[in-house]
Amino acid sequence: MQSPFRRFWPVGLAAGLIAGAVHGQSTTDLTREALVVNARSGDLDASIGGLQALYAQTNDALVRADLIALLLRAERFDEALAVCRFCALEQYRPDELENLGAAARRIEVFEQALAFYHALSQRQPQNAQGFLGQALVYTDLQRYPLAEIALENYERLAGTTTAGLQARGYLASRTQNATQELAARQALVERDPANESELQAVYRLAVGLGASSAARALMSQNPDVFTASDRLWLAYYEAVTDVRLGIHTDTPSRTESGLAQLESVLQNPELPDELERLAEYDRVVALAELRRFSEAEALSRRLELQHGALPDYVLRARALALNGLGRPSEATQLYSELIARSPALAIDPSDPLNEGLFYSYTDAQRFQEADRLLKRWLSQEPEYRLDFTRTTQIPNVNHQKALMLEVLLTAWRGQMNDAAERLASYQEQAPGEPYLWLAKGDLERARGLPRQAETSYQQAETLLPPDQRHQAEHGELLARLQRGQWAGTVDEIAREIRQARPGASRDELAREWREARAPQLSATFTRSSGEGVSTQASREWRSQVRLDGPRNAQGSRPFLTQTNQYGEFDGQDLRTGTTVAGYELNLHPATVVLSAGHRAQLGDGFLAQAELRYAASDHVTATVAAEYNTQDTPLRALNDGVSADRYRGEVALYRDERGAGAIGVSAMDFEDGNLRRAAYGYWNETLYHLDRWQVNGEIQAATSLNDQIEASYFNPERDASLAGALSVNYEIPLGYRKSFIQTLMLGSGRYWQKTFDDENTWSIGYGHRFELAPSLSLEYGFTRERAVYDGQAEYDNTLTAGFIWRFL
Repeated sequence: MQSPFRRFWPVGLAAGLIAGAVHGQSTTDLTREALVVNARSGDLDASIGGLQALYAQTNDALVRADLIALLLRAERFDEALAVCRFCALEQYRPDELENLGAAARRIEVFEQALAFYHALSQRQPQNAQGFLGQALVYTDLQRYPLAEIALENYERLAGTTTAGLQARGYLASRTQNATQELAARQALVERDPANESELQAVYRLAVGLGASSAARALMSQNPDVFTASDRLWLAYYEAVTDVRLGIHTDTPSRTESGLAQLESVLQNPELPDELERLAEYDRVVALAELRRFSEAEALSRRLELQHGALPDYVLRARALALNGLGRPSEATQLYSELIARSPALAIDPSDPLNEGLFYSYTDAQRFQEADRLLKRWLSQEPEYRLDFTRTTQIPNVNHQKALMLEVLLTAWRGQMNDAAERLASYQEQAPGEPYLWLAKGDLERARGLPRQAETSYQQAETLLPPDQRHQAEHGELLARLQRGQWAGTVDEIAREIRQARPGASRDELAREWREARAPQLSATFTRSSGEGVSTQASREWRSQVRLDGPRNAQGSRPFLTQTNQYGEFDGQDLRTGTTVAGYELNLHPATVVLSAGHRAQLGDGFLAQAELRYAASDHVTATVAAEYNTQDTPLRALNDGVSADRYRGEVALYRDERGAGAIGVSAMDFEDGNLRRAAYGYWNETLYHLDRWQVNGEIQAATSLNDQIEASYFNPERDASLAGALSVNYEIPLGYRKSFIQTLMLGSGRYWQKTFDDENTWSIGYGHRFELAPSLSLEYGFTRERAVYDGQAEYDNTLTAGFIWRFL
């Protein structure tokens, strides 16, 4: 708006010239001062134009100084710098240097601004403004040590001023020193409590530092400064603080509290869109950390459709959820993308992304990629690193973590012995390290040695602080469940699942218990076609379907079986079927199995069985059993009206996951007066196992002694056999806990029967096994074999099939 006095300014100027003449002032000074006075009255543009014309006529330094000052006031910074393009720094007055420095900084010509402020400090060393300008420009240029020096020089000359506090707050914000910035902003608020921008800044910093109580107090003291939206934001920041602290301190209860606060914020009808989006993002993080994986993944998918690409921290939570849901291939892709964007996060000391990627690889059975990842990771991690003071060497946690993951990977690839030896060497160096004892327990449990595992977990418990013992306690419960001690253990497991903190060990405990007690349906079918004419059936098949009920709290369960058998002998079709109901009574370390049923068709009648198993240790289990009207009675004996009772004893030997076998004796008492006495033994050994390949060997021996009676069933007076077999398995992963296994088997042996010559035997087989889910597996195979009966070689083709379906 034009000043109403503008038309009178020439008159005023004339009066000023007359007065100036009286007092001895120059015309240039009088005109300059009149223009400045006119600018103060509001006519800034006219005054600038007048001073520009006057400076062009006179080249006067005072006119130039006032012109630069007015251009700065009008925010015409480029023009201010162009007033005297060819002037040397020495030609400018101190106030000009200060103003030109400010103009250059405003248009981000930082080096030129620095030159003006340096010249001012050199011209007037006691002028604090030169150092203040340098501090601001050095901060702009990210030369933070020089900015600190300049600021100290300013404070030495000027003391504590508002401008100095603002400059210190600016430096602290650029260096992300929130504590120092908060101190500067608080000092500014104390100087000017009505400064709303500084109040907002103090609030923002208090929230960022997690000082929500201070932020809330600030709000209550200044209710007019903050809005309802600000209060919602504060509630959000408090929730996020709880979530993050819960994660970093491994305190799920705090994470749960933060999640509840987030959900409360999201229920507010006046929620701003931006706040809603951020709260939903952090809700994904909290859900994933609390292992509510289905909810976390579903929410992240919805947010991606709604808002587009998700932030990296949300993608990281989604990767964790995908792993927990048994979708490791998708998790692997996310982790790889995150590492490609932020390589430093792969080896972050507090939470390395490499660890999540490793578990994704191993869950997907991509063991070679996991191995390459560990080698690359270890090459980046020295054994020791500097602590936060950068003066003291401390053990590198990531290095130790990678070494332990290497032990686990070695075990998961099938090299359990190597893993155990490596772990033992680490324990020699650190016998008091509880997590090594935990790893030892996990390894022993995986090797089928639950009693040893239980001892290792108990040792870990004594070394861990009370609030960190849950993993060892869960491992001990699983070991007790594995060795059959259900009584008491099940109640503890149920309590832990209800009350324990969310975590991988609790998830494993719940999964193992659910699968161990689940009812299941299993079936096997065998169909054979023989080429012999003496003792074998030309065609034979056998099937068995078994339904196991759920285990109760003591580990006992009922079962029901239906067995059918058919054989064609000498043109006769012989059939029999049995239905048996039984109960498996767990009296750990003993197990009693009682069953009874009925046989139909051939051998029609009642049958029963009693069996006692006693697990003396992880390595030895003894079994004795008695069977009335045994199901192993040959079909032709049943056809002759002859049934049999059977008595047997066995000692099973278990070395570890690579070696197991048994020796046993039996006696079968036929109603026709024959007593068949037999002894047998076998041993299975894993000869090679690495990743997908596994080679197993088996050797078996058997002998029998029979009474010499007339019988239509095969009844050698005395015989013996020795055989060995080699099987090669190749596994193809189909997904998490899913695989397709191909098996090729070759076997050969020697059979001896009294009154006949020794003969060679052999077998060759090929089969498939599908592990389609934890609840379902099926297999089938074909075998061609050569056997010998009464001195004659007979050849048989056998087709087998079966499945197990667990009701999880």
